[in-house]
This record gives sequence, structure tokens and C-alpha cells, in this order.
Amino acid sequence: MTKQVKNWIYLLIVIVITVASCFLIYNPNTKKVNIKLGLDLRSGTHIAVQLLPTIDYSTNQPIPITDDIIENSIGVFEKRLNPEGNKEILIQKEGEDRLIIEIPEETDVRRAEELVKKVGLLEFKEQDIRSNRWKTVLTGADLKPNSAKVGIDQAGKSYVSLEFNQKGAKRFGEVTKRNIKRPIAIYFDKKEISAPVVQQAILTGSCTISGENMTPEECENLRVLMNSGSLRANVKILESMTVDPMLGQKSLTSSLEAGIVGLIIVGLFMLYYYRLPGLTADLALIVYTIVSLATMVVGGFVMTLPGIAGFILAIGMAVDANVLIFERIKEELWDEKSLEKSIDIGFKRAFVSILDSHVTTFIGAWIIYALGATSMKGFGLTLMIGTFWSLITNTAGTKVFLDTFFLNNIFTNNRKMYGE
Repeated sequence: MTKQVKNWIYLLIVIVITVASCFLIYNPNTKKVNIKLGLDLRSGTHIAVQLLPTIDYSTNQPIPITDDIIENSIGVFEKRLNPEGNKEILIQKEGEDRLIIEIPEETDVRRAEELVKKVGLLEFKEQDIRSNRWKTVLTGADLKPNSAKVGIDQAGKSYVSLEFNQKGAKRFGEVTKRNIKRPIAIYFDKKEISAPVVQQAILTGSCTISGENMTPEECENLRVLMNSGSLRANVKILESMTVDPMLGQKSLTSSLEAGIVGLIIVGLFMLYYYRLPGLTADLALIVYTIVSLATMVVGGFVMTLPGIAGFILAIGMAVDANVLIFERIKEELWDEKSLEKSIDIGFKRAFVSILDSHVTTFIGAWIIYALGATSMKGFGLTLMIGTFWSLITNTAGTKVFLDTFFLNNIFTNNRKMYGE
């Protein structure tokens, strides 16, 4: 296989990857860009919470916050804050016992706080006649998943209907059978919300909750909490805030304008100073930008304002790699070497320096992402992604484009077009 045929194969691979990346970024059917944006680039609510140990009443000792409890909490919060599954909620761990929760396009911070800070413990209690104490006989764990529903009775009052699982239904039948004409108290997070008097044994495995002053909104919140399950830790809200839609849109517009202007200026400079190699660098830069954004989509990562800063910084590194290569090529041309040999030697001798700079930058970006504050994680993430693709597109990619011009005898009779 000749060098020219290999080059055409490599060029086709680059084109296919670039086109596929474009379709990942933009869906022509829905006419929607698939990149997820953080709250600083659109409206929403940001809540920072700390998970606190609960008490094991059998030993009277606190239950430590473990990874298992954190995973349980994340799952519960996702169900509570995104019951329909149509919001791109971001919940991530910070430190040993903290979570950062970001809810796009949710501006009711009070409701979000209420859903977050409630433990979600549902208890059915009966009165022990001998001791005159109330004891728990059923909990939310005895319910069928997602069985809670909001309804309206004949008097126009809202209520929440529940359905027990097989074990819970049997237990509930036994409890109601022995408590006819007596109340069964329903507690939520240690607070009594209803105490209906049992008129007959309920063997169907279903019941309703309807407090005297329960509003439709309160019933809806209760439904969401019931279906999401209970937390295994107490919750303390450390901070909460909303991002105004206008502020987010302004940040997004300003960032896009800055990125586009920066790309244009860098592209024109490379084209003016390095001529044909500068053109190949611009082509590689376009490929780099598209593939990096596609990686954000595939990974499900969220683009934030610091993330855009890391992305633009990585563009600078991409250009710097090409500068090293082209300067090496110019040195070889000044030594009167052939154009083909100058290109090959330029790429080979510059690669070690490029690899060193990219590896050290990648390590620094990883440290920022792994150990930095939440506000800086986006910067570290995009810088890692950008550094990775910069190394590939601005060595292999630029080489493919430059070889395409050379092997097809484009300006090969004019060495000045190659930077001499």
C-alpha cells in the first residue's frame, strides 16, 4: 500500500469521525444541540447539602455516613426532584458527606428545599392498649414502588392514595382488623398527618391519606416523597440559590462570542504566519473543537462557565502544539532538506516536547477535577478532554492534512508556502 493510499484512508477516517461528532452534537430532527449546560449558563436552583448520621435506636449509637448511604441519598433525591424523569438534574458527591444538587429551570427554591430536607419516613402506628403508647406497625418500605397517587374526593378535597405490597397488604389487613372503631395514626417524618378511625378491616391492600388542611400542593409533594422512598441520613442544607434566566443566557452568549472570536483570531494568525501549514492547523482545530464537544455529549458531561474557560485554554494548547511542529519544519527547510523530509522530521522531533506538555497539563487538570471545589470541576474536566484530543488532532490530524497537500503536489514547488 502506497503512502498516498494510506493518507487517503486516514483522511477518510478523520472525516467520518468529524461528521459523526457533528450529529452527536446537533440533532437535525429535533433541531436541538445535545450539550448539557450547567446552571451558570441557564436558570435553575443550586443546593448544597450535608448528610448527617442518624441514630441506631437498638444501640443508641450514630450510624456513620457510608458510600452506600450516599448512593441511596442520591437515588432518593433524583426521584424526588425529577419524578417525571425529564429534567437534567445534576447530583454529585463533594467531600465525605456532602452533595451538590443542581436543578435546571427550577426557580421555586423553597419547594426544592422542602423536598431535599425531608427524611421521607412514613409510619403507620396503632395504640397499645396496655401501655397506652403508639407503636409503629407499618412503614413506607411496605408500599408498592411508585404506588402513591393524588386524587380528589367528593367534597373537593385532595388526598393521597397508597397501595401496599403483598407482605404489607397482609400486615395492614391484620392491623385494621384488630383496630375497628379505633384510630390508626399516620406519621410522616415523626409528624402526625392523619389519624383515621377504622370502620372495617381493609383487606385490599390500599388506603388513603387526607389531612384536614392538606392542600393539593402538599398532597403532590407527599406523593413525590412517598414514591421516592426514605433517606437513611438526616439532611442539613448548607446553601441554596437560584440562577436568573437572564443572567444565565447572558453568560452563555458572552462565552460563545468570546470563544468564536478567539478561534477566528487564532485561525487568521496561523494562516498568516505559517501559510499552508497554518491552514492545516486551522482544519485540525475545527476537528478538535467538534470532537471535544461530542465527547461532552457522549460522556453526559455538563458544560459550565469554568468548563468553557478550560475548553478555550485547551484550544491555546492545541495551537501551541502546532507552533512547535511548524517551527521544527522551518528549521529543517532552512537546512536545505527536502520538503518531504522536513515535514517528517519536524513532526517526529516536536512530538516529545508536545507529549511532555500535554501529559503534565492533563495531570494538573485531573487533580483539579478530582480534588478541586465543585465550581472548578468543570474547568478540570474540559481541560482534560481538550488536552487529550489536542494531542491527537494536532499531531496525527495535522499530519494527515499536511500530507494530503504534499502528496497531491499542492504548492510543493513553492517552499515558502510551507513556512520557509
